[in-house]
Amino acid sequence: MQNGRPAGLIRFGVFELKKDTGELRKLGIKVRLQGKPVQLLQALLERPGEVITRDELQKRLWPADALVDFESGLNTAANRLRLALGDSAEHPHYVETLSRIGYRFITPVNADAEPSTSEAASAIVAPAQEPPAIPIERSRWPWWLLLTAAIVTFAIVGAVTLRKKPPAALSFHQLTFRRMSIGAARFGPDGQTVIYEGLERIGKRDLYLTHPSSPESRPLGFQRCTLASISSTGELALIMSERGAIRQLLQVPLNGGAPLTIDKGISGADWTADGRGMAVIRGGMYPATLEYPRGKVVYQGTGWLSDLRISPDGRSLAFLEHPVRGDDGGSVKLIDGKGGCRTLSDAWASAAGLAWAPSGREIWFTATKMGLNRSLYAVDVAGRVRPIASFPGTLKLFDISHSGSVLIAHDQLRLAVSGALNGDTAEKDLSWFDYSRVAGMSDDGRVLLFDETGEGGGQHYSAYIRRADSASATRLGEGGAMAISPDGKWAITAGDRDRGKLNIVPLTPGETRTISGQGLTYDWVRIFPDGKRLLGGGTVPGGKFSLFTQTLDGAKPQRINTDTYFIQPAISPDGKQIAGVDSQSKIVILPLDGGEPTTIPLGFYAVPLRWSSDATSLLVQNGASLPANIFRVDIKTGKYKLWKEIAPVDLAGVLMMSPAVISRDEKAYAYSYNRTLSELFVVDGWL
Repeated sequence: MQNGRPAGLIRFGVFELKKDTGELRKLGIKVRLQGKPVQLLQALLERPGEVITRDELQKRLWPADALVDFESGLNTAANRLRLALGDSAEHPHYVETLSRIGYRFITPVNADAEPSTSEAASAIVAPAQEPPAIPIERSRWPWWLLLTAAIVTFAIVGAVTLRKKPPAALSFHQLTFRRMSIGAARFGPDGQTVIYEGLERIGKRDLYLTHPSSPESRPLGFQRCTLASISSTGELALIMSERGAIRQLLQVPLNGGAPLTIDKGISGADWTADGRGMAVIRGGMYPATLEYPRGKVVYQGTGWLSDLRISPDGRSLAFLEHPVRGDDGGSVKLIDGKGGCRTLSDAWASAAGLAWAPSGREIWFTATKMGLNRSLYAVDVAGRVRPIASFPGTLKLFDISHSGSVLIAHDQLRLAVSGALNGDTAEKDLSWFDYSRVAGMSDDGRVLLFDETGEGGGQHYSAYIRRADSASATRLGEGGAMAISPDGKWAITAGDRDRGKLNIVPLTPGETRTISGQGLTYDWVRIFPDGKRLLGGGTVPGGKFSLFTQTLDGAKPQRINTDTYFIQPAISPDGKQIAGVDSQSKIVILPLDGGEPTTIPLGFYAVPLRWSSDATSLLVQNGASLPANIFRVDIKTGKYKLWKEIAPVDLAGVLMMSPAVISRDEKAYAYSYNRTLSELFVVDGWL
């Protein structure tokens, strides 16, 4: 007589192993582990606490006539087993290594244990009973009434059965293990191979190929490229992006071959399902456009665009739009088969990562309404949003395979500040919370303006100052930091989403007042040396980005008569010239009296930081180096020499260093740097 209890179940710690199938579960959730690692685990569990020699394992795992590098194979199997168990060779909890001898399982083992609750419920079977004999008697009920009762009974049973259907078990399989940031990742045509972009630090990146069956990743040798998409026919769409150079869209066969340049000025791309067509994002931080097919404009953005994806049927486009340059807050948008564009979900404080579900009925994305800790959501084409998963830390979705496997990263994000204020003898950490961004420094180097846009900054961000003689920071209020006056007596902030007005905040006792852009959306502002006017960049509805000046009394902004637009501008000491980076990534000096602009040819990408007191030279920062080199450039000759080299001590995962802010005497400085460390996973069970 069977008792209904499954035999051959071994429990150790939070794990269970079925002897007959080799299936491993952790807290009831299936763990992907196959082949030699499972055989190794089974061998160790048969004799817990005993040393299993390498010779015994060789005979157990490989046939006698196998031509294999046994030593390497056994080491690999042990490493993969430890990864699945979350174990460590240096500090083992489950598998202990005895050098050149063998392995020993050191955790208590409960053989033939009771299964986990979820499995036990499905494994118990009630013993069958023989029903008593009942005399057969012709029913006296009408046939139609019996038929109706049978239909109702089947409907009820079916509904209860469907309602009680257990959800699929979640399975997480980690793919990457090195200290790096994952910039992009996609499934290959087979739905299992994964190609990802790994960045160890600024200037050190590559594309890698990996498979869930192995913890190893193979570099593909594209150190200067960003992964955009992979076609069903095995063609990579790569974007070669070097600071100071126009992005090039490349097409490269996954199995090897020479890259083919197919377009320029592209910041994002996605292949159609059949691999014959492509949609692209043209442009970068300036208002970008969507083209589908490539060459046909279907959408003109108002900010910057990211995460472009074509629907499985090729009729619709989904993407993220971000209204503020340098801020990943934004909305999920859809362009349907008729060319209409609508917002499916908006007001996300951080949104990064998007993919279509295989059915084409939902768009999955990772976002958060506050801070940085993005969660996984789905939105249908009618705009109905539902949560999928949330974990401590932040998530970034990369891809969903045809079979429903989800490719997602778990990130540790931090934006920190380092530098030396006036009076400091050495560089030190000037961060406050988790996402500290430098915005300005007073001329005397004693007041640093920054903001917090992460979890610590709150839903609408927070602006702060830090004084040289204080160990703490002072909160100015909600919003992002924009600029600080040369004398350090007041600062300018703006709302996290409403960039149509500015707040003038006194840093000494006084009242905050607001000035309006009168239809202008501010991109950035700087304060003239006399402290009486603002220099700014921004747009008006339906217009392009322009430069303007505005007085502090809130008068209407006055457009500067030039087609040049700058990012990272610096104003000369006399207020008559500005230097900045134009749309071609070149440093340009623009006279405000209407003279012709001049370009400073450097041969590398750089941003201006500060003019010298006599206006004969500029301090500029190389935007592509780590450590970051700051040079002094002679404006007339273009010759330059190194002024200072800056960088955090630990470079792992450092993806960005902001332009430094520098005091007038050039003795104080500060900069922000972004550190992102990622772990890439394949998750099964969400679909």
